[in-house]
Amino acid sequence: MRSSSADSETTGSRSVFAEIVRMQQAGRRGALATPMWLRGSVPLSWHSKLLVRGDGSIVGTVGGGALEAAVLREAPQVIATGRGKLLEFDLNQSQAAASGMICGGQCAVLVEPVAPKQGTQVFAAVAEAEGAGEPVVLITVLDSEGGTRKAALRERGELVGGEQLRESLRQALRELGEQCLTEGRPRLVEHPVRAHLDPIMPRPHLFLFGGGHIAVPLAHIADLVGFAVTVVDDREEFADRARFPRAEAVVAASVAEAFARLPIGRDGYVVAVTRGHALDEEVVAQALRTPARYIGMIGSKRKVAEVRRRLGERGFSEADRSRIHAPIGLEIAAEGVEEIAVSIVAELIAVRRQ
Repeated sequence: MRSSSADSETTGSRSVFAEIVRMQQAGRRGALATPMWLRGSVPLSWHSKLLVRGDGSIVGTVGGGALEAAVLREAPQVIATGRGKLLEFDLNQSQAAASGMICGGQCAVLVEPVAPKQGTQVFAAVAEAEGAGEPVVLITVLDSEGGTRKAALRERGELVGGEQLRESLRQALRELGEQCLTEGRPRLVEHPVRAHLDPIMPRPHLFLFGGGHIAVPLAHIADLVGFAVTVVDDREEFADRARFPRAEAVVAASVAEAFARLPIGRDGYVVAVTRGHALDEEVVAQALRTPARYIGMIGSKRKVAEVRRRLGERGFSEADRSRIHAPIGLEIAAEGVEEIAVSIVAELIAVRRQ
């Protein structure tokens, strides 16, 4: 089995924390923007992050548009003074229209300084956990004057940083962090101290079997929306890094070899878009023996019915076969490989957000 890994940097919070570590090691300053709370319709998500470097360049986003522009206006002052600022936005219809935004909610974004000797241990722990594919909670304790203190809770219960906090508070934050790891959603708490707990979860992993025409846009779009993608094909000319530059790994192997080696767990999404019915059936059969969250197979209703029948003959129960998403993708009357790829990724997102 031959495998190659991607060397390109991903976007979003994953690259934000790695860049913070690089900046701190180089003695450079910046500002980090993080949503504290959201209500109603706002142009950013809970997990948005924006890092502003001292030269004004950025990594990540907090939604773009007028809201992000406001954050960028405040960032230089935050960097210069070393004091954070909580920006609150009330985007009612008239204000949203005046700003060129179509939304009507409220949100608050914390813009805090990133300095060479502040929170280095914590940011390094977050970046390390991300690199290892482990969940981690970034804990930000806020004071009334814009100051922050950082800690990070690793999956194994290790609390990194926060040594200046009293032990009872550290224990309370550890318990709240463990709840966040379970829920996978940020929380802003007021007791026993005002703090923001931000779970940084591993990217779900898409195992894409088949490196043909549909796989190329499918791998690209899946990466854009936050999936770590591994492409598998037994033909080396299709299992080619040049075809899938954004994939985390590209593997030349048979179906059996790939399933014997790849770590397909509960956050795994398996998609069969191979060159033939028999191969697709084998991918699905192997996937049913894993705890994968999603198993999808491309094909007509007739093909799907035939594969389901044969899987039954191979001993897979009706409950087993009910795990299969086939025909794959949301029904959007897709035409052409790009639209089919969009419909498949849309279904992956729907399952992910359930």
